[in-house]
Amino acid sequence: MYKLSKLAEHDFAKITRYSLINFGAQKASDYLLSLENALLRLATSPLIGKKCTAIDTTLMSFPHQQHTIFYRVRKNDIFVVRILHQQMETKLHISYN
Repeated sequence: MYKLSKLAEHDFAKITRYSLINFGAQKASDYLLSLENALLRLATSPLIGKKCTAIDTTLMSFPHQQHTIFYRVRKNDIFVVRILHQQMETKLHISYN
């Protein structure tokens, strides 16, 4: 199971809008489904991601096509902090907690 932060929910909504406008409904749907599948995969195998110790010792990342999913492993789930485009400067968009 996974839980999205408010910022990750906002990221997902932005990805949805951008994909619909730029690629059309079918490609947007395909991409969002693949992103959802990546989140479910992380929820069942959270350690497949990479530790982001330079940013935060509890933060992990997992690349998915044009985006990177940033998350923390918790006891019963993963907490998705952000879903950022790979061209974005990560340190500007991830808070140090």
